[in-house]
Amino acid sequence: MTIVARRGRVVAEPRRRPHGFDRVTAAVPRTEISRELGRIALDVVLHALDPVTLPARWSTRAFAREVAEIRAQLAPIHSRRSLVESFGREAAVAATVTPSSVDPGIPPGPVRVAYAIRWLELGDERLRPSWDLWIGRPVLTESAVPATSAAPLTHSNGEITT
Repeated sequence: MTIVARRGRVVAEPRRRPHGFDRVTAAVPRTEISRELGRIALDVVLHALDPVTLPARWSTRAFAREVAEIRAQLAPIHSRRSLVESFGREAAVAATVTPSSVDPGIPPGPVRVAYAIRWLELGDERLRPSWDLWIGRPVLTESAVPATSAAPLTHSNGEITT
């Protein structure tokens, strides 16, 4: 109850919003979060095994940097249960929860990938390599364009010669 002054009188009014956060979210069961982490981990492993299917975003330097930063923050977590609880509280994940019946279509972002890698590490107690070693190729800058093997074309008086 809140004490307020109305028209010169002191009145006790009930709170208009719940204590704590203004945003109330439905709790996601731990088993569903575990399943989600396992699914993302499988997705990451499959994409790493077949570089042709690797999403372009995963090859960027910014993505690799974010994955490395988040993995460093997750290093003190020593159990899958704690990881699941942390994943459930993660703001970047909570804002984008998709039902298990819907295929998101967009590849997981760096937060989800980092959690999935930590999930694998906690499962078999083996540390995984850095992101560029994980995907098997060097990461690119955002403006990098793959080089072609063709010789450059020269222009002379409007004619193209090769």
